[in-house]
Amino acid sequence: MIATPRRSTVRPVEVVALVTVLGLALIRGLGPFYEPDFWWHLRAGDQILRGGGLRVTDSAAVFAERPWLATQWLPEVVAALAYRHWGTGGVLWLRTLCILAITLTVFLTARLVADRLPALLAAGLTILGAAASLNPRPQLVSFVLFALTLFAWWRTTQDRRPRWWLVPLFWLWGCSHALWTFGIAVGLLITTGMFADRRSRPTRRDISRLLLLNVMCILALAVTPVGPRLLLAPLHFTTNAAMIADEWKATPVTNPFAAAALAAVLLTAVLWTRLPKPPTLWQILTLGFAAACILWMWRLVPLGAIMVGPLLAQALQQSLPPFAVRNRGNDRRLSALALAGAATAALAFSLSAPAMQSARYPESMTTVDKVLSSAPRGSVVFSDLGVSGWLLWRHPSLSPVADLRVEIYNTEYLRSYVAALEAKPAWSEFVESTKAQYALVEEDSGIAGAMASRLGWIPVARSATYVLLVPPKAGIHGA
Repeated sequence: MIATPRRSTVRPVEVVALVTVLGLALIRGLGPFYEPDFWWHLRAGDQILRGGGLRVTDSAAVFAERPWLATQWLPEVVAALAYRHWGTGGVLWLRTLCILAITLTVFLTARLVADRLPALLAAGLTILGAAASLNPRPQLVSFVLFALTLFAWWRTTQDRRPRWWLVPLFWLWGCSHALWTFGIAVGLLITTGMFADRRSRPTRRDISRLLLLNVMCILALAVTPVGPRLLLAPLHFTTNAAMIADEWKATPVTNPFAAAALAAVLLTAVLWTRLPKPPTLWQILTLGFAAACILWMWRLVPLGAIMVGPLLAQALQQSLPPFAVRNRGNDRRLSALALAGAATAALAFSLSAPAMQSARYPESMTTVDKVLSSAPRGSVVFSDLGVSGWLLWRHPSLSPVADLRVEIYNTEYLRSYVAALEAKPAWSEFVESTKAQYALVEEDSGIAGAMASRLGWIPVARSATYVLLVPPKAGIHGA
């Protein structure tokens, strides 16, 4: 059911709510971040800017099985340019712009079916639920584009018109990050739900146009600079990533951010049971998909939070008598002004000294950095996977045993590497096989103690978290 608009001005309470929600977005965007992937994405963007190409055999990845394919090249290049000119503060500003864009897009989507206060509440809850994953890395662009895709399909459910601008949007998405798969999925899901429900069923002509839109979005992905192989790239990544990354594992529902997103899903479902008319099928499918994303894996929680936001806003609106949405005529202008003001404030902070120190991972690496700076070119480093991104960025002439670009490594090799990091049986044989000249691992890890006690490796530098070890002069490799 589509609400009947009525004229309104922006009320003081709505201004307060808007400032509060934007403040939440700014706090998250301008806060420090602990992101291991940040550094290797910067290195990738810098390599591309230097003419490295999108498919390269990285000289630092001596244990890789296949060349590296830069499927996230566009945000990597933009971030590398920002870092070149403004340092970490420039990347922080880009991060904040993305979070503001997500916030206002969810707000505008919710405004299609709800008053300003429920819409702002939905936007605030979305940022709260997604907060843990809103770090400066290419997947943040995916969250923005996913929110825009959802906005387009919500509009389509109201007037049955395809939004053809989704085709170039998916081309951009294909140049940015692999979560475009979920954008395609939500488009097909909403199209299917509309067709299967008599209350929202499009005409045959309309359904043909909507199906054509979905097909053209997929085709747009195949004509990015990476080419058709982009369509299969997620398959190469998934197996290895699920083995080593916590964000690819089931979501810990006790986490406060995930709990907030899941609470929004449950509240929406409860409100639906109290309404005189049930929601449409496409809305039920969307809520189910949101819940599945939240529970499936940690990295998908933001997608679930974005999907549930407008559904919750509409459910809240329909629970309030009378169900009427205040005039939306000036909301886009209001959102544009709010975005401009918040972006300007964020830019001012991004140029400050605290912003330049916002990358908090890894910490206190001065002594480790000094020792590695004198290491011979091509030296192999048995490094913890988390710190490998920083190692690639800061010491590009060295060779980590494995790094966060896990798709370039053989699955069995990566499994042996992970087992060695956990000091499981045959760990010493794996270390020996790499002929590592340095080890950079967490100081309180089992492998650090095992290398020191069993192989006689010697600590030569420490950070807040990591210890740098070298083999003894008379050891298996020499110093």
